[in-house]
Amino acid sequence: MRHSALRRAVGAGVVLAACALLLGNSVIGTTFALFNGETANANSAFAGGWIGAPSAATATASGYDVGLAWTPGTHGPVTGQQLYGVDNTTSSNCSMAYSLLATMALASTAAYTDSSRGTAANNGNWFCYRLVSTSATSWTSSLDLSAVQLGLVTTGVQITNGGGTANTIQKNDTIKLTFNQRTNLGTGNIKVCVYTTGAILLGDTQSGNACGTAADGFTVGKLTMAGATIASGVAYNSSTVALSTSAPWTMTITLAGTNGTSAMTGTPTWTLNGSSSILSFATTHQAPMCSAATSNCRPTTSTNF
Repeated sequence: MRHSALRRAVGAGVVLAACALLLGNSVIGTTFALFNGETANANSAFAGGWIGAPSAATATASGYDVGLAWTPGTHGPVTGQQLYGVDNTTSSNCSMAYSLLATMALASTAAYTDSSRGTAANNGNWFCYRLVSTSATSWTSSLDLSAVQLGLVTTGVQITNGGGTANTIQKNDTIKLTFNQRTNLGTGNIKVCVYTTGAILLGDTQSGNACGTAADGFTVGKLTMAGATIASGVAYNSSTVALSTSAPWTMTITLAGTNGTSAMTGTPTWTLNGSSSILSFATTHQAPMCSAATSNCRPTTSTNF
């Protein structure tokens, strides 16, 4: 009996010594420190499991405004929400520091209009948003949105051979422009002028059916080409315009008005400069077409006639 009691006493002493050693080396303290750091980290998986992050968020340009919509987080004691953002100029990579833009007192808020976020100075810039669920304590959880372009921008251009002969500009070929928001463009006929200098004016403003020079004004845009040559000039003076009625917002120009053709040689790359006379369909904080000489506003394509 005395031997058993002695063994139990020795075992208890070893356990106590081990505990003392752990406490002395701060192992248990370190564990708690990691736990606390995890809960305070807004992007941690552990924190997100307690405070639900917003989801299904969208950011849509409307004039110079940006309309945001989302599904609020509901898991855990969400008591409010915050909106952060940053103007990332020519880059759509949103890995940078954000600034607080707005605080929403209600956890149920599911929409917000960021008014006049775009301006004449930053028209076409990429803007990044972050939505954050907050609580009465330090718990938070966030959602980063995809970057959105401010103002009115031509985001893409596509040229399609519709006339039947490749590498030849001809009747029924199409030029499709895509915009980041709806424009005030209307349907009807426009004059498309092809110049041997490597330019095509969409909506050439030269009076009459003939074309003037590549320096003429234009109502829609100017395509400039590199890497190929255009054999002859042609005026497609009754080209037609078709507009999409819902997003994605597109304008498709079909060449018409003459049976004349112009052969091309080489491998072209086309760059579009949109007309600043085109305005957003939204008239509240209305935005003109961005025409700055940056990659934000001048899309390129290697598609060809």
